[in-house]
Amino acid sequence: MKKAAVLVLALALLLAGVSTALAKTTITFWYSLGGNAGRVFQEMVAEFNASQDEIFVDAVYTGGYGETAQKVTASLAANTLPDGGVIPAAPLFTGRVGNYLIDEYLRGPKGLDMDDFYEEFWNYNKYDGCIASLPFNNSTPVLFYNKDILRQAGLEPKAPETWDELVEMAIHLRDWAAQERLRNFVPINMRNQDWMLKGFILQNGGQLMNEDYSAALINEPEAVEAIEFWVSLVDQGLMPAGLHDRARDHFIAGNQAFLFDSTAGIGTIAQTVEFDFDTAMLPGNKQRAVTLGGAALTMFPSTPERQDATWEFLTWLLQPENVAKWTVQTGYVPVRKSVLESPEIQQLFEEQPYYRAAFEQLEYVVSMEHFWELGALDEYLVNLISQVEYEAQTPQEAADELVRLMAEEIERNR
Repeated sequence: MKKAAVLVLALALLLAGVSTALAKTTITFWYSLGGNAGRVFQEMVAEFNASQDEIFVDAVYTGGYGETAQKVTASLAANTLPDGGVIPAAPLFTGRVGNYLIDEYLRGPKGLDMDDFYEEFWNYNKYDGCIASLPFNNSTPVLFYNKDILRQAGLEPKAPETWDELVEMAIHLRDWAAQERLRNFVPINMRNQDWMLKGFILQNGGQLMNEDYSAALINEPEAVEAIEFWVSLVDQGLMPAGLHDRARDHFIAGNQAFLFDSTAGIGTIAQTVEFDFDTAMLPGNKQRAVTLGGAALTMFPSTPERQDATWEFLTWLLQPENVAKWTVQTGYVPVRKSVLESPEIQQLFEEQPYYRAAFEQLEYVVSMEHFWELGALDEYLVNLISQVEYEAQTPQEAADELVRLMAEEIERNR
């Protein structure tokens, strides 16, 4: 009798466990984060799954930004979308097809404190004026500089604050390297050159697009002046032409004094270099300005139950303590204002001060809403840079061509 009772109890417990497991709402969540960021994200998913008994997040790595965008495009066509994800250019896959679930939930009873997020982050997650995704793994460009090289060249180991100071220091470094017969040394280089040129244009008081994103403004005087400044760096032997994909490698190897690169690269560089380095806000000209990049959190239509579960996970990721954890472990900028003053971030500044500039320059972020031709704009900027660096076109000619190509692109799509 005792054995029978034990068996009945064990069976009841087993059935209860199965029932509990089946009662969980499972959501499929795609993420485009590799390397260290991917590892951290997987750990956060596991933590969320273990923290409660109602939702299970099935996280699926879908490759880098380009590969993930292709998969989302195919899934939109086949109606096989996941419940949500960390998706590049997310508003193009949500807002453009009329999916504003994020906006609806934001303004619902379980919404977020929108005032605690930087306004430019909300703008970056809009399509046609409405919020279509949530900020999460965002980054900005930052200036890395090799303090050891500056000392060796007889310069004070600090970053330039203006374009003029950058050029003055770079010329000194160019001449010093020639005197020392350093063959592979260059003073400056830019990674993600199209992203960096956008910042230069904004720093010079220019604009990239008009207010309704129906025309590019890159052939206006302020924008062309920024392109001319870019070309002057090449012409003076301060920056190599056409080698921007190698910029980070050259900096890590100690063959470069200044590197314009993403804040997301801070962790990699800090763990790799053997010299004294630091970061600073991007040098300004007429004004300080910095562009915004990165993917976003989003959700796709499903059942009300799964949508609620997806929102629960998204808001968990954006709780201040989790934003702080994400920032400290990945180097992505904190998307909530309150997190900047948190003990975790202040400790990060104390232990690894090269993170400070990236976060403190958030007040200078300038963002654009997402619009369908944004990817084309980036491609045309890369081509423009190649054309002017190799003197195939003047800055004005290249800018005029870009504006014409963008006009044709916009006409085809609207």
